[in-house]
Amino acid sequence: MGGETPQEMELNIPVGAKLEKPVFLTNQLNGLEDCDTTLELHVSLAEGAEAEMVIDDRSAEDLPFHSERTISIDVAAGASFALYTLAELNPQSTSINKIQIKNAGSVRIGTFSLTGGVEENSLFLDFTGEGASCELFGMTIASEKQQVRNVVQVTHHAAHCTDRELLKQILDDEAVGRFEGLVRVCPRCPGADSQQVSRNICLSRSARAFAQPQLVIDTDDVRCSHGTTVGQLDEEALFYMQQRGISRHEARLLLLSAFLDEVIEKVTIPSIRDRLHLLAEGRLRGELNHCVACGACKKG
Repeated sequence: MGGETPQEMELNIPVGAKLEKPVFLTNQLNGLEDCDTTLELHVSLAEGAEAEMVIDDRSAEDLPFHSERTISIDVAAGASFALYTLAELNPQSTSINKIQIKNAGSVRIGTFSLTGGVEENSLFLDFTGEGASCELFGMTIASEKQQVRNVVQVTHHAAHCTDRELLKQILDDEAVGRFEGLVRVCPRCPGADSQQVSRNICLSRSARAFAQPQLVIDTDDVRCSHGTTVGQLDEEALFYMQQRGISRHEARLLLLSAFLDEVIEKVTIPSIRDRLHLLAEGRLRGELNHCVACGACKKG
């Protein structure tokens, strides 16, 4: 279908309510012509509430689809919320996702970019209650001319809050992956515990990984750190595996899969965790759409 299809949705979880099953939202882009989709999603969890949500973006045709989404999340004290987003789009697509979170409880956000054209994920999280926590993680597998940009900004407005950030990327061909992270600890917010980690593997000389983690600390008594690595597969590990009868091709796939496992295993929904393992393996082996030329599965 053509044109723009705006949508607005709300999810309100009352005090003490616990959803037994995750909420699934699938954005299936297909049709005879390009289309734009816009979604505004508002999620609110009252004190002691618990919920999980999965958002899956998919496209079936090589058309210039455009998807734009804004999500606002308000998590009260003692509440727990997990959100996992999956991108399985074609190379002509553009996807823009903006998530704004007010967190006085516990939040887990996982972002998984598997195929696509241009993708931008922006996450802005404000700690609004003492002792709140968040775990933010994601992975990117990009090839050809795919571009993925992840922006994460965490602000500690309350004392004794904890955040963990982990982003891993595998980039091939002329793909570009970007991570821009900022953690700000406001005055009179002691006890902040923050860790930013960005790990990147470039499989070609033309692939580019950019990482810009930042810390702005305006108070004492904090534990904050950040780290970034950009490199290629470990040749010594490849040689070691080949010496034990594993072909170089399979050794590469095993190392790349192991690299991503740390992120995938953070997903708490078994069916989504298993699906991500299958999708990642298929992507690395070149079995999914739009990755025929992906060098992640080329024999070296």
